[in-house]
Amino acid sequence: MKRSFDQIQNSWLYRLSKVIGDVVIISALFLLFCLPIVTIGASVTALYYSVYRKYTKKSEEISKDFMRALKENLKSGIIVHLIYLIYSGIVGFNIYFAINGLNGVKLPDWYLVVSFIPVLPIIFTLPFVYPLMARFSNGIKGTITNSYTLCMINFPKFLLIWLIVIAALAVSVCFPPAALVTPVGAMYLTQMITEKAIAKAINVEKSRQEQSGDKEDNSDGTVS
Repeated sequence: MKRSFDQIQNSWLYRLSKVIGDVVIISALFLLFCLPIVTIGASVTALYYSVYRKYTKKSEEISKDFMRALKENLKSGIIVHLIYLIYSGIVGFNIYFAINGLNGVKLPDWYLVVSFIPVLPIIFTLPFVYPLMARFSNGIKGTITNSYTLCMINFPKFLLIWLIVIAALAVSVCFPPAALVTPVGAMYLTQMITEKAIAKAINVEKSRQEQSGDKEDNSDGTVS
């Protein structure tokens, strides 16, 4: 009996069904905790953390990883999401007024171009905000600042994150059942980009600190 069970566990069909089951479970949890709207940020953070733990650290506690990350980042996730939500609303109204005018007054044509400039902070920070929140504790201001820095360092690559997210949303809208797969699929692909960017930034920071330490040692030696 045990041998037969081991054979079943080692079969490609069993492994495939387990992978699909894990994907559906994480995606379902993500969608469930996105429903309150204000918890979308925390849910995205938990999704990233659980996918990171599953496919990078080979964790088998998917649900526990998701719920742990959700609880730990609930407050900061809500605050960050509200910041982006409110800011996006202001930017949206600004663009609306630029297109349609204000109280019957038509705004100058050049203002339409200017009205899109405030969109840039969203584009240049959002791709790395929730991954950084899932992986590090830098505070809200530090997380947003570091996200901007990572986007600048990885300027061509971070655009791929936007393309992946937009593609996943498009597929989910056109074929709703795909929503049980696309969150994990999109996050897995984006994680490949973000983790390389984070590792690169850590290495650069370590190198900078080592060089700074060497300079201090040399300085001390000169004085003595």
